[in-house]
Amino acid sequence: MDTANGRYTRRDFLDGAGRAGAAGALAATIPSPLLAEPAAPAPSGVLSKGQRRTLRAAVARIIPAERPGDWSAADVGADQYILQLLSGVDRVYAGGPVRRRFARFQRPWRLKRIGWSREIRRLRKLYRAGLADLDKRAGGDFASLPAPAQDAILNSLDAAGDDFFGALFNHTIEGVYSHPVYGGNRQYRAWKSFGYQGDVHGVRFPHIGPANAPWNVYGGYAPQEMVKPGKGST
Repeated sequence: MDTANGRYTRRDFLDGAGRAGAAGALAATIPSPLLAEPAAPAPSGVLSKGQRRTLRAAVARIIPAERPGDWSAADVGADQYILQLLSGVDRVYAGGPVRRRFARFQRPWRLKRIGWSREIRRLRKLYRAGLADLDKRAGGDFASLPAPAQDAILNSLDAAGDDFFGALFNHTIEGVYSHPVYGGNRQYRAWKSFGYQGDVHGVRFPHIGPANAPWNVYGGYAPQEMVKPGKGST
């Protein structure tokens, strides 16, 4: 997407939020737990075939493939993430790739499901209207426009503070950088782009203190003056 008036390019976002911010920046960017299990494709009835085509074209311009070898948001499944989001809440991911303390998916408690269902109904209406508006602004078919024309439409919505564009932008970023179990970040390609390994267990904390500092019971190195005689030393 063009960055006239200060908006992000793909490279700006990857360099700023990705490589510099890593897990901390991403954790603040990915708040949505409103996702169903992605083992099966998202229900086709959530959006029409034409709407899904428009959605895929739009997310591909939020984070585009600007250079040879780049991937776009569509290439890593951000549109599938959004379709899973809009398909409704049944179970949410509660596992991990290494230490499976919980079953892979858990059913939310009843009141939480009711609240999420209301929000999802609102998002469905927002997306259906927003995608129709993209096609209208494009003269009938947003996906068939050349990239500069698509960017011009998206930039105009961004500049106007459009609610649909705000949701589309946020959900695209979430889809790209969330765990692949949610439908996006295929083959961990987004995480790999800045060296993030994901959930890692069984690795001790690195030694970042003095070479002779004792190892304490909490799994870290404590300054010598904080260790009582006979404790934590040999």
